[in-house]
Amino acid sequence: MRHIYIMFLLFVMTVFSSCNKFLDTVPTDFYSQKNYYETADQLQVALNGVYSNMMYERMYGQVLNFNFSSTTDEMIPNRPPSGEARGLYYSSYNAGHAYIADLWRWPYLGINNANVLIDNINKPTMDEKQRGYIKGQALFLRAYNYFLLTTNFGDVPLILHSPAISDVNIPATPQADIYAHIVSDLKEAETLLEGRTVASLGYNDQVTITAVQAMLAKVYLYWAGYPVNDVSKYADVITYADKVIKSGLHMLNPDYKQVFINLCQDKYDVKENILEWGSAGAAAGETNKTGNDIGNFVGLSSSYVVFDKTSYTAASWISITKKLFDSYEVDPGSTLVNKASLDTRRDWNCPDFYYSSTSTVRVKANRPNVWQMSCGKFRREYCPEASRLNGTYNINWPVIRYSDVLLMKAEAENQVNNGPTQAAYDAINEVRERGYGTKYGNIIKTISMINGGTGYSAASPPIVTISGGGGTGATAEAVVTGTAVTGIKLTSRGNLTTGGPYFSSAPTITIAAPTTGITATATATITTGTEYRLTPGLNKMDFHQAIKDERMREMCFESSRKADLIRWGNFVADMQAFTNYAAANGINVSASGNLNGYQGLAGIDQKHVFLPKPTYELNLNKALIQNPGY
Repeated sequence: MRHIYIMFLLFVMTVFSSCNKFLDTVPTDFYSQKNYYETADQLQVALNGVYSNMMYERMYGQVLNFNFSSTTDEMIPNRPPSGEARGLYYSSYNAGHAYIADLWRWPYLGINNANVLIDNINKPTMDEKQRGYIKGQALFLRAYNYFLLTTNFGDVPLILHSPAISDVNIPATPQADIYAHIVSDLKEAETLLEGRTVASLGYNDQVTITAVQAMLAKVYLYWAGYPVNDVSKYADVITYADKVIKSGLHMLNPDYKQVFINLCQDKYDVKENILEWGSAGAAAGETNKTGNDIGNFVGLSSSYVVFDKTSYTAASWISITKKLFDSYEVDPGSTLVNKASLDTRRDWNCPDFYYSSTSTVRVKANRPNVWQMSCGKFRREYCPEASRLNGTYNINWPVIRYSDVLLMKAEAENQVNNGPTQAAYDAINEVRERGYGTKYGNIIKTISMINGGTGYSAASPPIVTISGGGGTGATAEAVVTGTAVTGIKLTSRGNLTTGGPYFSSAPTITIAAPTTGITATATATITTGTEYRLTPGLNKMDFHQAIKDERMREMCFESSRKADLIRWGNFVADMQAFTNYAAANGINVSASGNLNGYQGLAGIDQKHVFLPKPTYELNLNKALIQNPGY
């Protein structure tokens, strides 16, 4: 939203122009609530200002997608546990930490800006539908900021109008009441935003009616979970998830990785991504900011080489976990060190390589050790060339994706009906079908060696060609051990688009002949289109575990895993069990593990379910009570 800069400029002009006449009894040359909000344009500028907070560095620009969510069973830090920022993901923070103070301050700033806008919404003479659209978005943004506060801090003060100077000591409102007000705001927003759809806008980084409905489903899901545990709310999750599903406005992108490539390339995927927080660099409708760290700290590691225009900068301070890697189904007959996965999501999310560099070019290097693999979901190599050298780039943040709605529905159906219904299976299987790449046709399933041949070199492996079978887009690399080809690694199982073409029969695999020796041979199979289906007949407990695993596979690195573990009620026990699992599975092996990440896991205890209320706020607000353990 370009208007955000205009609003900031007006603020700056206000400060400087009013300084010369600050002693005037009735100042007239700067904006206040009394002489602003007089036109529709001024309401829109104010709304843009509320949006702009969301991608600030201490919000989703860095902290919420990195610092507060990077020690779970899907991702752990790999840096030494020192420095102010690193204390957050090593669970060594306290109530005086600046980032925690900002995570309290910035949502309340957004809430205050929304409150002022809502209080003045009826001032200008304007089109009533447009007035309703602005108010509906403001209500959503207020609700979302309260959702951030209560899921991170628990009970928090509920403030619905700009407080007076004397309104300092404001007690916290119980979390259940916070959820109730969030729902109230969202339901009013749903009415006001009727007809405001992603289809009518053409972009998704402003709030639409299905964004409201998806958010209602999410709020009810959290309300049903720990610590409030009002399980009656699971029925409401189904109600609002169904509204999104039945709207016909959303569907899964047939290619999982393309969802995140589109984000890097500033392309709106309004079908898959129900709502994004916008950042500069995209089309109309997004929020201008100076940059963010999406794909940097939690990204595929690389350094920028000035002479190589394909290179980019990403620090990759966070690594995946073996639990995440192993959660994806594999081909048991694969001869690769890390067996090939039947799930296309694994090798995108968990790349077994990184980019090193020489003085002139970036170099792709193998990284077979699972504990040391980068988080590959957001890949800056797909960002515009001019921005690759920077540590920051303006990638939009996916707030709610359609797959999340499907998984919320599946989870709630299982809870409401004391076991999975057909609707629950249909929802989770729709996500899995896309994950396996077979939503619209069949792709290559396996490539098996017949004869490894002789005379090959690991330093210069032979070219693998895939031809025939009716499909396109499949690519592979040969793995050479000694002088023989010992495996074929699929780098693409085929073209994943709505129209295909897909494979109707097994393609031919051709391995280039060595200079001297015997040519290697291999054969391929294609999918049947049923591999994705979850085991039928699961009971309630086993289906719930399947949901937990599927959410990790699908939503990893999107800042939801810690919150999921908390609302499922066993965060500390789950993390302690994972710590034991990690130790038993090589995390503390210096050559192939992640000793730094292991230290981060060891410090988690019950107090980390919520963040501490900031010291500065406790000093100001004497009615506020600190969270236990701090």
